[in-house]
Amino acid sequence: MKLLILLLGVVVVMAVLVAAAKGKRGSGGAQAAAVSLVPKPALMDKWEAELYERLVVALKASHVFPQVAMSAFLKEAKRRNGGRNAFAQKYVDFLICERGTLKPLYVIELDGHSHGSASAKQRDAKRDALLASAGVPVRRYTSSKVDFTIILRDHLEIVGPVRPTVVDVPASSSQAASSTVG
Repeated sequence: MKLLILLLGVVVVMAVLVAAAKGKRGSGGAQAAAVSLVPKPALMDKWEAELYERLVVALKASHVFPQVAMSAFLKEAKRRNGGRNAFAQKYVDFLICERGTLKPLYVIELDGHSHGSASAKQRDAKRDALLASAGVPVRRYTSSKVDFTIILRDHLEIVGPVRPTVVDVPASSSQAASSTVG
């Protein structure tokens, strides 16, 4: 009788363990459907939005992308286990890219009041080191009201002078006529 109770207890424990294991494996779909999502009121906070508008005006020769995942513009030099985890979940405030090629040029970070703590400074240093290892310079601004001359100076320092692009524009009919008369 004791053996039967013991055997029944073992069977019940095994059934519970199997059910728990099934729940963990198949939970992605069931739990994902139960998640309630709502949109954020805005993509950026008001200071980031203010700096974004200044950057777009100042850097017309480049593309300015806000809130970009580092995994969108960085990859591991050599495939190794876990290397991507160092940057996959990290974002930059602004990615400045070359117009036409979309080549990443540099990153701009807005360091507000939340960047003053020792742990935040350590996180920023790690992020800067990751970007530097990939050859992506970082400029940090402490105010959304950064002067246009500073933005342009930094851009020139990193990218160099913007070369005008040659655009083939068809000659207007009056230009074509005047060039053939003569």
